[in-house]
Amino acid sequence: MVRKSNQYLAFTLVEMMVVISIIGLLMAIALPAISAARESARNSACTNNLRQFGIGLTAAANRVGTFGTGAMDWRRDGSVTEFGWVADLVQQGAMPGQMLCSSNPLRISETYEDLLQASFTPGACFPKLLGSEPQTKPDGTIVKNPCREMVESVMPPGPARRELVEKRIFEKGFNTNYTASWLMVRSEPKLDKNGNLASPVGCVSDIGERNCALGPMNLARLDSSLIPISHVPLLADGGPCGRGLPDVLGSLHAGDSMAEAYTDGPVQNVSMKSPRPNSDPTPYEGSGGWWAIWSKTRQDLRNFSPVHGRGTKRSCNVLFADGSVRSYLDANGDGFLNNGFNPVLYAGTGIIGFEDAAEELLRTEIFSGWAIRSDSQ
Repeated sequence: MVRKSNQYLAFTLVEMMVVISIIGLLMAIALPAISAARESARNSACTNNLRQFGIGLTAAANRVGTFGTGAMDWRRDGSVTEFGWVADLVQQGAMPGQMLCSSNPLRISETYEDLLQASFTPGACFPKLLGSEPQTKPDGTIVKNPCREMVESVMPPGPARRELVEKRIFEKGFNTNYTASWLMVRSEPKLDKNGNLASPVGCVSDIGERNCALGPMNLARLDSSLIPISHVPLLADGGPCGRGLPDVLGSLHAGDSMAEAYTDGPVQNVSMKSPRPNSDPTPYEGSGGWWAIWSKTRQDLRNFSPVHGRGTKRSCNVLFADGSVRSYLDANGDGFLNNGFNPVLYAGTGIIGFEDAAEELLRTEIFSGWAIRSDSQ
């Protein structure tokens, strides 16, 4: 039979609906696999970033003896373009600000809150606040680092300050969404004869303060201790600090969550705060001595954040002092990695913490003592 020229082959409505249904079914099957592949790629990139950071920090330790010059914290550690592990890596030619963990929704470090709006007065408590001295070019032009310029010109928050921070700090790679461990940037608390934090007169006494600690982790001290170098955490995926970026910055918006600069150091289980023996005198030795009090603390690692994976089963990548990177699962989905705390002991206090006492960071794999020293375990 000959088909007339005005007759055409075509899909019926039923056939078209069947094809659309099949395509939709195939997409539903494929999308989770595609999403999983993308997350796997982001996880691999994050792991590679941490390994690269580990190479830079190890190079610094071999050259100057410490794993960097401290935290990326303007007030406590100094001018962020000259001091802190991020500045150390930038000075080695790396760009931590372009090596963010892409799985982490946090895109900026909390120190930008200070950079955009804080007002500081230089003094003995903050000896590196201004950074290096001004430099004079051959034509007589005086050049200051951006932190010094903001302080000495008493630059208020606003468009001019935001532009300076954006052009001379943010766009130069001085940024991160990885969180340093307290052990890396502080290593050991300074204690007086009674086991209390020792700080200069008139300065804040707090476990996070640079004045109350020995400073960045010392390679020689670490090597001479009984602590396996493969158990000491340096950096990990960062958790939120609970505050928002105070102004727009690059592609970021005011109010965007910021990442913690470093973890909170050794704390007691009951209070989740560092111990203060207080009594005078408190002996070093004995069951009631201050060594026994500090030895019962554990590192507060709640600022490390499980950001890889989907749903409630997420993991966190951690860089260790031997350069290895290991991934740890948040098994109960509470958003934290428990390294030995029992939430029953602080129940009812309002402390934001762990869902249960299940240990996700095993003591056999990660050091959580109060100091990088041979008698801290």
